[in-house]
Amino acid sequence: MKNNFEVLEKALSGELKYDTSTLLQYATDASAYREVPLAVALPKTKTDIVTLINFAKENNLSLIPRAAGTSLAGQVVGNGIVVDISKYWGKIIEINTENHWVKVEPGVILDELNMALKTYGLFFGPETSTSNRCMMAGMVGNNSCGSHSLIYGSTRDHLISLKMILDDGIEYEFGDLTRAEFEAKCELNSKEGKIYRFFMDVLSKGNNRTEIIENSPDPTIKRRNTGYALDLLVTDTFFGSDSQTFNLSKLIAGSEGTLGIITEIKLNCVQLPPKEKAVVAVHLKERNQTFKANLIALKFNPSAVEMMDNVILNCTKGNIEQQKNRFFVQGDPGAILIVEFYRETKEEIEIAAKAMETELMATDMGYHFPIIWGLETGKVWALRKAGLGVLSNVEGDAKPVSLVEDTAVAVDKLPEYMEEFAQIMAKYHLDCVYHAHIGTGELHLRPVLNLKDPKDVELFRTIGLEVAHLVKKYRGSLSGEHGDGRLRGEFIPVMVGEKVY
Repeated sequence: MKNNFEVLEKALSGELKYDTSTLLQYATDASAYREVPLAVALPKTKTDIVTLINFAKENNLSLIPRAAGTSLAGQVVGNGIVVDISKYWGKIIEINTENHWVKVEPGVILDELNMALKTYGLFFGPETSTSNRCMMAGMVGNNSCGSHSLIYGSTRDHLISLKMILDDGIEYEFGDLTRAEFEAKCELNSKEGKIYRFFMDVLSKGNNRTEIIENSPDPTIKRRNTGYALDLLVTDTFFGSDSQTFNLSKLIAGSEGTLGIITEIKLNCVQLPPKEKAVVAVHLKERNQTFKANLIALKFNPSAVEMMDNVILNCTKGNIEQQKNRFFVQGDPGAILIVEFYRETKEEIEIAAKAMETELMATDMGYHFPIIWGLETGKVWALRKAGLGVLSNVEGDAKPVSLVEDTAVAVDKLPEYMEEFAQIMAKYHLDCVYHAHIGTGELHLRPVLNLKDPKDVELFRTIGLEVAHLVKKYRGSLSGEHGDGRLRGEFIPVMVGEKVY
């Protein structure tokens, strides 16, 4: 294979690396998985990508698209050629201020995009805790959300169209099509035509549409990334609604790089939020109070509701960088509910905050309700975003692990769901860390396991399967934003049913 790689290397205008040091660097992402790839390609042009596709087909190898490598489910780890677009694909192509959209190459970093958009009073709504390094193709691939998905939704909600090179080596654009345009695509004698004919055949049948909808997550769940978003090709298109369009880019969002290599993305932008913002840090004595306190907080139209439990808060105590961000923490709460408000005036925020505090106090929830204003809110969010990082400070070999950390259910079902989840943890005598996006029904639940112990490795899968069935019971999504990847891929048939799978 080395001789073949030498030939491939000469054919690329970009780079191909297969030295041990590079391969070891690309053997992991942000998940628990590790597998050394055969080679790492850094394509510079579309021609390079086509060359890589043809080489992979000729040699029966897989291509693994990779952006920043922040994926938490092993999506970019594998025994193939990693195609890293982070080095040569970071250009912002066009900003349309009149119609509020932007075209970018796949390697644009989210924070850098938002810095460029800020000049025009715009930004890209979905944001992640890795915003200083995550890239737009990765956000599309994982359908990333972020702390403000309560109001801004997911990347899919802002994806207008994209260009992608498929396995035939041809670049196609996927965006809104009218019924007439869709039918014209079906007549094409090409890979593109074959794709559209497939969806015409599947979605034209009423029994297929019913099967898809019945086995998909509750449509009220904003965070839903299990499998391909087939249900949206029913509910949001002319196959099953009053919509006049069909847009395959909605399915590509969340497809985790399995369908092709993205070369260009067109995204909707939103106006910068109102001038006044504040965070109410609701201190709760017991962690389990957060599930019902969340439902009360949501009555007052917050822009975000997030959770940090006592395990994460305790980890930040010994972190020099995060100690300054704990200025608002009083005592040792079982959990803190971070409730953020955007309003036009401070008075509006104060009224909403006081009304929320009054209702929480009436149900004996909360003992401290500090309001943090303006730029100081950044410190609160920095503490919240540090959650995943500081968990590595937990002493001993047993660590909070990513496994069922991405489940999402309808918020009104969250208290009952969490009660049954706690029963599973108790059955196996496990502790668990709770944090993140409680306002949209998704909590990052990280059981504490020692993956150096074969028994805990076996338990790792057992818990995954049991929680998958529990999520299915509540018509939730096993992945809210982190994706399926290696971590949850085997559970997709459980979630969507064998026929849809």
